[in-house]
Amino acid sequence: MKTQLVLGFWTAKGFTDKLNEALADLEAHGHEIIEVQYRTPVFAYTALIVYK
Repeated sequence: MKTQLVLGFWTAKGFTDKLNEALADLEAHGHEIIEVQYRTPVFAYTALIVYK
């Protein structure tokens, strides 16, 4: 399994766009998404994508 980290600052919309783009890119290259974990601390958003 592999991981990819997605970061976003200030707006949820920008973060959501980055996350969707990363997921689409992984799926387009034939990877299977296992899990997506996300956190929303103050002024930042982070997501960890686990895939194989």
